[in-house]
Amino acid sequence: LQMASANIGMSMAWALGDIENMEFYMSKLPSSSKDKSFCVALLSVYHNKWDEAKEYILKAREEIRGNLVSRVTESYSRGYQLVFNCQMLTELEEVIFYKTLPEDDSRRAAIVNTWRQRLKGMQQDVGMWQKLLRLHSMVLRPIVDLDTWIKYVNMCRKSEQMTMARHAITQLLQDEASYLEELHCGDIQSQSPKTRYQVHEYMRLKSQMLQEQEEQHCLLHSDGRGLGYLASGRSSGLLATSSLDAAIRLSQQPALVYMYLKYKWAVGERRGAFQMIEMFASDYSSKVGFDLRNPEAFVDHIDAHTLESGHGNVDAADDARTIHLLSRFYFKRAEWLVSIQQTAKMAQEARAKASLGTGSESYSLRQGSRTSTGARRSRRGSVMVGSGIVSTSSSGLAGDAPSMSQKEQDAEYLYKLQGDRIEESILESYRAATVLDRKWYKAWHSLALRHYVETQKYDEEHSSVTVGIIQRHVVPAVHGFFRAIQLSKSDTTLQDTLRLLTAWFNYSQHESVAQAVSDGLNSVSIRTWLQVIPQILARIHIKSEATSRLIKQLLVEMGKFHPHAIMFSLYVVARSDHLKRSQAAKNVLAKLHNLSPEVVEETEVVSRELIRITLLFPEMWQEALDYASKAYFGQNDPEEMMRILRPLHERVRNPVTLREYYFVQMLGTELAVAEERMRHYFAGEPGPNTEVFIRQAWESYYMIFRRIQKLFPEPTSLALKDTAPMLLQCRDMHLAMPGTYDPDREIVCIGSFAPVVTVYASKQHPRKVKIIGSDGIEYTYVLKGHEDLRQDERVMQLFGLINSLLTRDAETARRLLVIEQCPIIPLSSNSGLIGFYPNCKSLQNIIQEYREAHNMYLNLEQRHALQFAPNWETLTVPQKVEAFEYALSNTPGNDLQRALWYKSPNAELWLECRTNYTRSLAIMSIAGYILGLGDRHLNNILLHDRTGKVVHIDLGDCFELAAHRDEFPEKVPFRLTRMLIMPMEVSTIEGTFKFTANHTMRVLRANRDSLMAVLEAFVFDPLVSWSYIQESDNTDDTVAATNRRRPPANANANAHANANTNGGNNCINQEQLARWSAAGRASRAHYDAAGIPLGSRPDEPRGGFSHSPGYDGADDNGWQTGNPKARTIVKRIHDKLVGTDFDPNKQLDVAAQIDRLIQQATSSENLAGLFAGWVPLW
Repeated sequence: LQMASANIGMSMAWALGDIENMEFYMSKLPSSSKDKSFCVALLSVYHNKWDEAKEYILKAREEIRGNLVSRVTESYSRGYQLVFNCQMLTELEEVIFYKTLPEDDSRRAAIVNTWRQRLKGMQQDVGMWQKLLRLHSMVLRPIVDLDTWIKYVNMCRKSEQMTMARHAITQLLQDEASYLEELHCGDIQSQSPKTRYQVHEYMRLKSQMLQEQEEQHCLLHSDGRGLGYLASGRSSGLLATSSLDAAIRLSQQPALVYMYLKYKWAVGERRGAFQMIEMFASDYSSKVGFDLRNPEAFVDHIDAHTLESGHGNVDAADDARTIHLLSRFYFKRAEWLVSIQQTAKMAQEARAKASLGTGSESYSLRQGSRTSTGARRSRRGSVMVGSGIVSTSSSGLAGDAPSMSQKEQDAEYLYKLQGDRIEESILESYRAATVLDRKWYKAWHSLALRHYVETQKYDEEHSSVTVGIIQRHVVPAVHGFFRAIQLSKSDTTLQDTLRLLTAWFNYSQHESVAQAVSDGLNSVSIRTWLQVIPQILARIHIKSEATSRLIKQLLVEMGKFHPHAIMFSLYVVARSDHLKRSQAAKNVLAKLHNLSPEVVEETEVVSRELIRITLLFPEMWQEALDYASKAYFGQNDPEEMMRILRPLHERVRNPVTLREYYFVQMLGTELAVAEERMRHYFAGEPGPNTEVFIRQAWESYYMIFRRIQKLFPEPTSLALKDTAPMLLQCRDMHLAMPGTYDPDREIVCIGSFAPVVTVYASKQHPRKVKIIGSDGIEYTYVLKGHEDLRQDERVMQLFGLINSLLTRDAETARRLLVIEQCPIIPLSSNSGLIGFYPNCKSLQNIIQEYREAHNMYLNLEQRHALQFAPNWETLTVPQKVEAFEYALSNTPGNDLQRALWYKSPNAELWLECRTNYTRSLAIMSIAGYILGLGDRHLNNILLHDRTGKVVHIDLGDCFELAAHRDEFPEKVPFRLTRMLIMPMEVSTIEGTFKFTANHTMRVLRANRDSLMAVLEAFVFDPLVSWSYIQESDNTDDTVAATNRRRPPANANANAHANANTNGGNNCINQEQLARWSAAGRASRAHYDAAGIPLGSRPDEPRGGFSHSPGYDGADDNGWQTGNPKARTIVKRIHDKLVGTDFDPNKQLDVAAQIDRLIQQATSSENLAGLFAGWVPLW
């Protein structure tokens, strides 16, 4: 205990620079302490005992060496701390060398540069940075190494280490004051004109502030200390807020001022922070001659200063740095105004909802009127610090979080201070940032986004936009997005490109918008558009001729330089049932054929033959007859029935492969007879005579259906020579391997196809296809039919953006938090390829294998539940909860936990797998919640055997459709059942899972604008929106259409006969429908080994029959931004990303939001009501 206490005391004393206490605690350290040698060496350096320090440094290295080798051998992460300790020893040696060098020796600068380079490669760990900066400060003043210290303070702020941030700020301000005082007294010699000016300005401001104190007979500081305290160089604690505010007004470093204001805002002192940023922005603007009201006039001034600074003009270079920082001041001002606006409006709505009075509002407004003048005064005039400038926050200590009411009070005060100009103030601040730094991506992105938001807001309120709005907001948004794309890095262009496309397509009828887009297309790289090919192709048939022509030109340009990136997508559109869309794609393909004939022809062959083996003739006819029977017997719609069957009859007349010829040989005659009878039915007049033909046709179809089941059992494998012989001839192709094209990498082309395709035994019978690449590697894909993979493709696009956001954040990047992705390649509107996840098994299979190996019932939990309540289906919700909890309490539920343990070769790998499992589960839970991802049954969640990472598949059930269906709604935000919690071991949900979920949600909420860009494009995409915009209306529309299509067969009979005949037909139809439904269920049924139906709801294949109406996309008006269902979805996503998803008038912080989500996901009441196939007991 004494050693631990001494270690802690030593670290704290070192962090505070307290040498006396360091010596005291070091004396208490026992000789067996692993830190003893380093501490002695450190104190020896402080006392300039070089030889003693070097001796103990060598001793410390020897103590580390043994552990270092063993830990680094295990893993780099386990040895990282010891590697860092070695770095500290090395830098301590460099401190000794630095001290022994003359002041003018160039090697000193080289050492400092080396330290800075090392910090760039280090983990963003606050504790490690603090120790290194303390080492550096032994020879390097913090104010001289300002940039590094600012990075450290920002790191503390972002990791919410506010006390450490405040302490570092205090050190910087004290050191700056001490440094300038020493320069003024002549203790330090400096010939720099810039330094002399800073000293003069510092002393002038200090003198002015002291004079004002004397005039008012009061002290500025709440702790009773004068300004001289800052320059004393001593610190026994943290300065009060008012002391820091005063010190920052004396600072001559704009970068330090900017860093302090961000800190002040982060700790909740928002009113003071905002008023100070306005004051400093005004001050620095006057210094460089910038006018906020006329920013464009400053452009030539910037160019002149840039030229002078490039020729070595010191003053010009200083002004250039000030201009650079001034752009940050205005940008932050705009961001804070947006936050103030949102918080104030939310507070007002909550107060209105609670029916509270407006007395406090009037008070705030009056207070705002009193202080607004003082807040904008420059520190170069009267620097009197009154109530309008000094923060009114009651929080005096760093890290004290303000109450929600204080945050709302400050927001309302500042909101009313701005008045009706707040929108214009936001835009002018962003515009100023773009003028002051014309190569800053973030400023251009935010300006364009703000114009875009204003346009959307006006469009929502008025259902259209005026020419004035087009000129004021839309055209600047287009220009801004193009400029942002020019300046952005490759992983940040997606959100801007999607917003640009939305603005373009929604307002393409306006000539000014079309011209702005046309002008901008030549300013960005053609690679920009590769990531949004699906969105561009979705609008290839847009009504505006000029826009359609521009889209086609853009597609041809992409195909010219990157043909492998676009070919498969183009052929999907070319096969569309939508004639205009199909013809437009064919026109583009014809032009590309002239440029890359081999690639175009090979893509057509490969995609066509892969589609051929997706659904064989027996599967096509089974599915088609099933849906046709529902159309006729269930909806009395012969036209719809024939629309489904007619394409298949045409296919049968033209067989190509051996399997197709065999099918025709066995069933061709019966199919021809059935088709002939249908032809007679449609050729005759409606009546009893023609009804005979259709009944006879259905008897034939029923016999065909039954014979297919007997003659063509479900295959386990398919030989390409029998199903797609053309693929066997595809060798050494020019076409890139599907889903692998990357313009920055060497192209891997298709070498050959494996001769046998494996068929999975699941409900949709996907195929496993193996393709050998030109690099000799075997690539595996899952070939799926019955599904539109274009929606999954958009989801992967979203996951790619989330991964880039997680990679850019220090905390999540350090933990390697990413979502597992795979390539999705749609081949048609109902088929496509999915990159195969190697070494993965579904949770269903893992649990099933474990229980079989241990002789356990697969449905053990269900047995206990039914034992407690045999009449489960008739129970009330409380009764189901009781039975649900009884089953859980009487079963272990640790199958997955034990399976993970048994699969791990050793404890080290098991621990790594457990961590990967928990983190990946948390990331995907939060991402899935934002997306509204449902259908998370156990066959849709995979687990990687080696890494333990969780992989989600079948991503088509989005936007909370599962939560709003009538039967068995999924009321949980994500799957977090007992079986998934148990592998987290001792920490359960409260450990790594919640920590990762909090960081993931924090990153997503911080980047909600980027996510909303992708999700809005997803929601309003015409090729995928049909599934959620039209789904709830399908039944009513179909019934209404059925009543319009065809009169009853006995329409001319008398009323009594009509009633009898209709009743008889209905009875017959119901019997036939039941007969077909039973046969259809038998062919589609998919159960596990215990007879439990698999899936989230009973008998519901995704997407329906591939030839049903509207499957290839909604009509042109169904996806516009005015669609109320789409707007509801977008609003719901936005609420999730701001924390108002549970109460629109109360914004939850990230931690509270995650707690609520976990509570919902683990609620027995929510889980007990789910469908048995979802297996909530697991």
